[in-house]
Amino acid sequence: MKITDEELAALLEEMEMEEPSMSFTRNLMDQIDVEIAPVSLKTKVDRRVIIALTTVFILAMGFVCSYALINTNVSYALPQLNFDLKIDFLLSSTLLKAFLFIDLIIGLLYFDSLLRRKKA
Repeated sequence: MKITDEELAALLEEMEMEEPSMSFTRNLMDQIDVEIAPVSLKTKVDRRVIIALTTVFILAMGFVCSYALINTNVSYALPQLNFDLKIDFLLSSTLLKAFLFIDLIIGLLYFDSLLRRKKA
């Protein structure tokens, strides 16, 4: 016995859709509320692995840069400049001490900010 599409559609229209009772739905929702919610899975990467990979990449980059600097042949002639630049005053001990003092202050401020972040 074969049923055409039209006959099947007519049979489906005549049928009444069944729904579960209200108590079934309520009981099911109560059971779902009682169950423990699943915890999201987070893969934790060991901190030592990250440090090891970082160290390997930094060492590799350092070796490549040092190899490139060792094997370069820098031989070029600077054009003759006729400017009489007096930069001896920049290399004075007072200016050097002031520069180092400012660097020390900046370093202490940075160290202080790191310590404050770790407390929070």
